[in-house]
Amino acid sequence: MGRGWRDPWVWIVFALALVLRLGYLTDLRHTPFFGHPQMDALYHDQWARRLAAGDWIGSGVYFRAPLYPYFLGVLYALFGPEYTLVRLVQFVLGSFTAAFTTLVVGRRFGHVAGVTAGLLQATYGPGVYYEGELLLVVLEAPLNLAATWALDRALGMDRKRAWSLAGGLLGLAALARPNILVLVPVVSVYVVWRLRNASLSRLALYWGAILLVLAPVLARNAIVGHDVVPVASQGGLNYYLGNNAAADGMSAVAPEFRRTWTGGIEDADRLATLAKGHPLRPSEVSSYWMHRAMDWAQQHPGDFLRLQAKKLALFWDSYEIPNNDDYYYFSRLTRIFHWPVLFDFGVLGPLAILGFVLGIARRRLTFAWITVPIVLWLAIAAFFVCGRFRASTTPLLAGWAGVGVSEVVVFARARSWRRLCLAGAALAAVLLAMHLDLGSLRAHHSTAESHLRLGIFYAANGDATKARQEYELAVRENPAFADGWNNLGVLHAQEQRWMDARAAFEKALAVAPDHPKALGNLAALDFQEGRPAEADSLARRALRVGGEEPETLYNAAVVLGNLGHPDLAYQGFHALVMRQPWNAAARAGEVRALLTLGRRDEALASLRSHPPDRQTPELESLGRELEP
Repeated sequence: MGRGWRDPWVWIVFALALVLRLGYLTDLRHTPFFGHPQMDALYHDQWARRLAAGDWIGSGVYFRAPLYPYFLGVLYALFGPEYTLVRLVQFVLGSFTAAFTTLVVGRRFGHVAGVTAGLLQATYGPGVYYEGELLLVVLEAPLNLAATWALDRALGMDRKRAWSLAGGLLGLAALARPNILVLVPVVSVYVVWRLRNASLSRLALYWGAILLVLAPVLARNAIVGHDVVPVASQGGLNYYLGNNAAADGMSAVAPEFRRTWTGGIEDADRLATLAKGHPLRPSEVSSYWMHRAMDWAQQHPGDFLRLQAKKLALFWDSYEIPNNDDYYYFSRLTRIFHWPVLFDFGVLGPLAILGFVLGIARRRLTFAWITVPIVLWLAIAAFFVCGRFRASTTPLLAGWAGVGVSEVVVFARARSWRRLCLAGAALAAVLLAMHLDLGSLRAHHSTAESHLRLGIFYAANGDATKARQEYELAVRENPAFADGWNNLGVLHAQEQRWMDARAAFEKALAVAPDHPKALGNLAALDFQEGRPAEADSLARRALRVGGEEPETLYNAAVVLGNLGHPDLAYQGFHALVMRQPWNAAARAGEVRALLTLGRRDEALASLRSHPPDRQTPELESLGRELEP
């Protein structure tokens, strides 16, 4: 691989990667969410649209790392929010990552290792899938590889420019996902041990370059957000989500928070503020949840250590743990994932482990190539593990795999049958271990959530027939899926199929007796059908158990107000206003409840505190009634 970018294999790998990705794009364009981003992708899309509209500075501290949204924002500013073009750019970048993997691994570990690593990166199915989403992986993977290459180069060359480049690339990778900064103290200790007298000057260059890259974001957060946050403020909350009494090591959820993206963030801010008793800056909210996680770990050290061990093992399971999307379901909406041209972690993982063991045993892996992948593994497992987080490390794991394959080739050429048999046995053992499904991840895999998401999408776009089909598939897949039954009931109610709606809500409550949305929806239906006693009981239960669900709060408050309980109606409307100050319907309900209770001054104060740009005819009418 001495010819670098002139080596034909680099471009063969690039061409193969691009052909596969373009083939995927032809089908991807016709999938439901292609032009309708969801969850994290929607967050990035909305942020990028604001940037493209000219709001390049924004307001408040960055909650999430800004590099990918700004990358997306530049594309939107240049070409508009053209989702096909964005995917095309990302697929070209993904193909470049495969070519760069071929080059970097080949230069360090030899031609066979480089070509193997490049081909693995080019044909890694989850990588192709995540490159087609509006997610960070498309930048994380090449930047993690570049940071590893630059560190390896700096340690080998020991030149000032090389150290500056290594620090700059690490800083850039941190702007995509800050957890890579965990590498800094590890590298610093190694440099002091290895370079001794020259260590301080090298570390000054390394740290200085990192700070130089992070400085604009740090300064922007301080000036605009009035808070000291180097990159983003979500770290403490994310750590708590992965480390609490109910954490499973895979899900970004906690009992205190709603399961929706924005709802969970709102709840985290609100609960931290209530606990401290005064408004908090974003860094203080992050610190609060970090300390909550650490307090739990100190009080339950056994549970904490078992959870960490589970997460470390989950990283190496062949199963692609879903986060935003179910990889297995949504990838198979396209033809290429039905063909035997792409593979998953069940192939890459065992080859990577084999390469790591042989690379260590035969002293081929360098400090950078040992340390960076391990640090990223530990950093991911410290929070929670999912397929798309792991996908950001695949160029490095492909490098390990390339080393393993190159060593096997050496054994074969030398006719070292004993070593070949040992390597084969080790590979088979790791392959078996990664597919044992000890955590029953594959056995419990369900497409119910995916069908629910598609149903919500179709319902929002006015296609009731497809929405109903998806909801029915969801509850057929999992009859105990309360969310599916509830959404099916809402759809029936919208179509005035009241008996079907009631049956669906009752099934939701049969499998989840305290399901907040189903309680509120059935209460509203009972009130509508003239069952005041049943409506009253259900609405009170909904108000008691559904304090985090806006839909539930609203339905319960409306029913209780109509049944002559203005105090309880105020409780529901006020709780909703506290969560969603911009919600005009909730504000109007709160004002009317206060008026019924004879608390006119409070009603006027509430009305005046509503955002001026969110006025509605109902609020304007109330204003005319209340203003002197």
